[in-house]
Amino acid sequence: MKSDSILERIQLKLNESDPSNRTLTNIFIFHFKDADGNFIKSVVLDLKNLKVFDGSIENPDVEINVSDDDFYLVGTKQISFDNLIETGKVQVNGNQTAFQKMLEKFRLNA
Repeated sequence: MKSDSILERIQLKLNESDPSNRTLTNIFIFHFKDADGNFIKSVVLDLKNLKVFDGSIENPDVEINVSDDDFYLVGTKQISFDNLIETGKVQVNGNQTAFQKMLEKFRLNA
């Protein structure tokens, strides 16, 4: 998956985080699809435990459906998450406040 390198970079950033100095401790699950809209895999971004891992988790705070290609473009700063939302290329369910806080983190690291 193209986005694997982006997910690895996110994990490296989490490894550098100070667990006692966090403003976001939610759990996000990304459901990745291919260019044809077929499911590829799910990845959990657990900001509570500072981990990124393949798989699923019950009751995440936010579920995000996005294509591998689009997430890769966000991770390589070729497009913003905001643009994906505006164009309907990403679907978000769950805690919208947590999602907006995560987006702010993406913007700060852009």
